Amino acid sequence: MLSARQLLIFKCIVEEFVETAEPVGSKTLMTKYMLPYSSATIRNEMSFLEENGYLEKTHTSSGRVPSTQGYRFYVNTLMQPNVDDDVKNQVAMILGDRHRSLNEIIQESCQILSELTHLTTVALGPNSDYERLQNITLVPLTEHSVTAIIVTDKGHVENRIFKVKNNAYLEDLTSCVNVMNDLLDGTPINQVAYRLERDVRPILSARIKEHEVLFNAFLESFMKFANSNVYFSGKENMLYQPEYNDVNKLRQLVSAFENSQSWKSLEPIAIEEGVSVRIGSESPIEDLSDVSVISASFKTGNESKGSISVIGPTRMPYEKVVSLVEYISKSLETVLLSNDEDDE
Repeated sequence: MLSARQLLIFKCIVEEFVETAEPVGSKTLMTKYMLPYSSATIRNEMSFLEENGYLEKTHTSSGRVPSTQGYRFYVNTLMQPNVDDDVKNQVAMILGDRHRSLNEIIQESCQILSELTHLTTVALGPNSDYERLQNITLVPLTEHSVTAIIVTDKGHVENRIFKVKNNAYLEDLTSCVNVMNDLLDGTPINQVAYRLERDVRPILSARIKEHEVLFNAFLESFMKFANSNVYFSGKENMLYQPEYNDVNKLRQLVSAFENSQSWKSLEPIAIEEGVSVRIGSESPIEDLSDVSVISASFKTGNESKGSISVIGPTRMPYEKVVSLVEYISKSLETVLLSNDEDDE
């Protein structure tokens, strides 16, 4: 159990290091935070905090920095999460537009969170097991191109652009879409590829000259659809963190961002109620042991869930980030469930 003096010194060290990314010494604590203790007393308490695992000494400075254990103690004991009214109004205004699809709302929330935290945000939309194909619509773009818009019952949208060679090709494309709408309406997205092969392909091969090209194009689109529930915002924010001045660390970070499958490991975290905080080695992202991941889940329907997470260095403003993740995930859930009820 830490004394009140030790708690105050430790809290000041965490907040100073989060702000400056520089190891903290007793002189800074005395002058900037005007602590009512002597330099010797502060140094003794810092030594105690280091011996007990709350602080670490760096190789390049006599100052201390918080350890993983220290950050965990700070998160569990000293944080006082709060979101100010200006931010609440901003979030309400942005999420208040009810004429958008589910993936647009999730992407927008991802962007808001990234802008407010100046860190990287990743959101996982609902698993495609819970989505069903609603319809495919062809929309002309130019004289020689059309886009096929694929929509689910949850408002998830994917586009596929086709170059139109001639009228015969456009007629084949239209026939292809009509067949799929007739046979696949209401099919769960994760079963569409199977149904395309079993039910749609034989009909297309009998009716349409270029059936193989069109079939493969739509098959690719649906495969992408079933795996496209990962949304990013603010990837570049991590590049400005001092921790990533190291080229090797930067390379690992960029590699992790390029592998969207690795982010799906965030999904189990968000099953927990409330906000999940994973610090350093607790992070589920392989090869990135010096990052923290703060996540919360949100319902998108009666059975389906998504999650939203902030990824940053272990030196992040936990109080602010936890507050924002919790508030935005709850606001997002309210909007999505409200839209779901309106659809019904």
